[in-house]
Amino acid sequence: MAKILLVTLVYAPDRVSTADMMHSLARGLQQSGHDVTVLTSIPHYYPPEDSHASPQSRGSRPYRITNEDGVKVIRIFMPRKGRRVWSRVFDFLWFQFMVTVLGLWHGRGCRVVLVTSPPFTFGLSGIFLAWVHRAAFIYDVRELIGDVLVQSGMLRHRFLIRVSYALEGLVYRRANAISTIAPSFRDRLVARGLPPSKIHLTPNFVDVDFIQPGKKDNSFSRRHHLEDAFVVLYAGNLGLTQGLEILLNVARAFKGDPNFVVLVVGEGVARAGLEKAIGESGLTNIRLLPYQPLEAVPELYATADVCVSPMRSQLSYSTVPSKIYTAMAAGRAVVVAAELDSEAARLIQDAGAGICVPPESREAMMEAIQKIRRDADFRRRCGSSGRAWVCARYSASAAIARYTELIGKLAPPSHL
Repeated sequence: MAKILLVTLVYAPDRVSTADMMHSLARGLQQSGHDVTVLTSIPHYYPPEDSHASPQSRGSRPYRITNEDGVKVIRIFMPRKGRRVWSRVFDFLWFQFMVTVLGLWHGRGCRVVLVTSPPFTFGLSGIFLAWVHRAAFIYDVRELIGDVLVQSGMLRHRFLIRVSYALEGLVYRRANAISTIAPSFRDRLVARGLPPSKIHLTPNFVDVDFIQPGKKDNSFSRRHHLEDAFVVLYAGNLGLTQGLEILLNVARAFKGDPNFVVLVVGEGVARAGLEKAIGESGLTNIRLLPYQPLEAVPELYATADVCVSPMRSQLSYSTVPSKIYTAMAAGRAVVVAAELDSEAARLIQDAGAGICVPPESREAMMEAIQKIRRDADFRRRCGSSGRAWVCARYSASAAIARYTELIGKLAPPSHL
């Protein structure tokens, strides 16, 4: 089996979906017989309150090495995620520098360097480390990040856009293999001139043993007085790409209904603006909660009657929100606001897990929620179909098997 160096910005117990997936992937590969070393950050994105301790408090080094579930994990100090863009850029550069330096020593003997994005700049470190260690380089594409930056308006200067796409293209070309989450992403990369044989599908996945359909009347719903309400749940990153103002519009449309609640759970750069808008609206049927402890997540989803995933126009072509898979695993109907020919829309349609509506359409979103609310049989069918679909195709074991197959091709046992 292969020695693998896995580079990821976030890793459990950080409370974002990529952190959970990378933790499951590392643990699964280790249990499959591979020797995995993870280069990551100290929980800093949305960490549990007791987990963000500077390694300087434990010694003089800006990193620490632990053994977690049999996996060697090297955690680099990162300041807790803030909202200032330029300080965040500096943090990324610091992390990338440390990854490159530590990867030179701790990556000795590795046969595979696996780097997950975003940000795509980490791929440059992957190129270098793979070259030094004479290892295969797998670049794991969770988002088409160049497209996301441009389409969201976060990157507007033409020169910077050209540089961004040029660097992203360099990483794609130098990777021995590209793992990506969706057929549409593969098609777009092929359209950019990459050979189809280089691109491998490794979809987002969810721990279907941990996230299961549960009873609505549970400790979370009772604690927040939601056991008798019809709950519309948005759980995840509160960022600039989600179009979260539509949730406020939905709550406003149902403000006369005492049993209708929009529940928003998460953190992100858009949280402050949403919190202010909720306060100014005077609405009492929309609630905003921070990220919940991992152990509370199954009951959080069980509290929901429908889960929503709104996206701004065009952005659904560059990402597939992992919250969709979690909602499906929980057996909940899903409403996705995305272009009808996007990967997210195809997922919902093929799985029969809910309804897809046009992005940024308040009326379409409300109609879909109302249909799911009124038709209990339809709601149950969506939930059970989504659960069956995700268990068959997007379980952690299925995804890890695909990575294992890819690693076996790049580093076959006879070459170890």
